[in-house]
Amino acid sequence: MRIGIIASILAFLSPCVVQAESPAMTPPPTQSPLCEDPIDLLTARITALEEHSRKTCIGSTSTPTSWVDFKGQGASVTIDTSHCGFTAADNVQYYTSIKGTSHHWTAQGVSAIYNQSYNGLTVYVYSTQGIRDSLMFANKYSWEIQYIGMVGTPTAVP
Repeated sequence: MRIGIIASILAFLSPCVVQAESPAMTPPPTQSPLCEDPIDLLTARITALEEHSRKTCIGSTSTPTSWVDFKGQGASVTIDTSHCGFTAADNVQYYTSIKGTSHHWTAQGVSAIYNQSYNGLTVYVYSTQGIRDSLMFANKYSWEIQYIGMVGTPTAVP
């Protein structure tokens, strides 16, 4: 009786131990993913994290940002991301936000990205407090664009 209980506990704790019902059992049972070597699993996860981190770049425009007037209808800035090391083969996605000392809460267009490529992007903004004052607000209140560039689409790391 004790041996049967111990065998049941071991079988529960070790899903890798699969006993054939008969010697002629075909095909052989598949191995549970839980049966993989824990070191191999850990190594695979570390590798995935390293690969993921190599494909992400975070930055901000400089202070002061080189804002340019956009036809009297707002301000624009072109951001050079060549330092990120992305290549033409990478499918880079950018995500942007704005910071400043004041009035950046009135900025529209911050997340609308134009001319996106592996080595840069352009953002056009205007202030809801006065479109024609957008360039003045951007400069006076030190507006900066913060960005994250990622290769591919964000996914969970295994």
